[in-house]
Amino acid sequence: MIVEDEPVLREELAFQLGHMGFAVETFENASQLYRYLAAFSTTLVVLDIGLEGEDGLSVCRYLRAHDSRIGIIFVTARSLRDQRIEGLEAGADAYLVKPIDIDELALVLHRLAARTHWPAVERRASLEARPTWHLDETEYELHAPNGVRTTLTLTEMRVLRALIASGSYTCTHAQLGVALGVHPDELDKHRIEVIVSRLRSKVTRSTGLAAPLRTDRNLGYRWG
Repeated sequence: MIVEDEPVLREELAFQLGHMGFAVETFENASQLYRYLAAFSTTLVVLDIGLEGEDGLSVCRYLRAHDSRIGIIFVTARSLRDQRIEGLEAGADAYLVKPIDIDELALVLHRLAARTHWPAVERRASLEARPTWHLDETEYELHAPNGVRTTLTLTEMRVLRALIASGSYTCTHAQLGVALGVHPDELDKHRIEVIVSRLRSKVTRSTGLAAPLRTDRNLGYRWG
């Protein structure tokens, strides 16, 4: 789980860790994380401290009080000695200062995952059994894993249909333009970016979960 309120960094961490083999979910704040944890368990949390609303230190204390095995890594801009000590005293297993080395973060995550003594096969089985996102094209709805449904506009439906149809491959801006019925000569990348951004926000507001809609910088978007 990545809890980070800066969208670009959140997407970048999710993208890179996903390519390293981690199953990633992203959240903007504590409330979104808590709603997710009400339905699913988690092994590792990458946590910013300077969150809006409840800060990362409070989140860390809450998580540690409820699950002694969970791995918690602070990724924060707060670099002073006393701040690092405060973070570790709150219950974090590691404290990394931005800008971080993604390989260092991955190494810490792997070591914490090994500490839980949950075999990889068991983790995969758990993930496969987890409810997934479902697009209902008849009702124009996106069904979240927690059962909450988001009603979609025709434009949003077309975008999601194209993304899901692309599987694990990136759906380019041009491909999304075609899905929206836009002539290639009239393609407006900014319009597509606005549609995707609003769709992300809409799904998060209605479901409490971050949709698995990833940004491949300068290329397009992908689902999953």
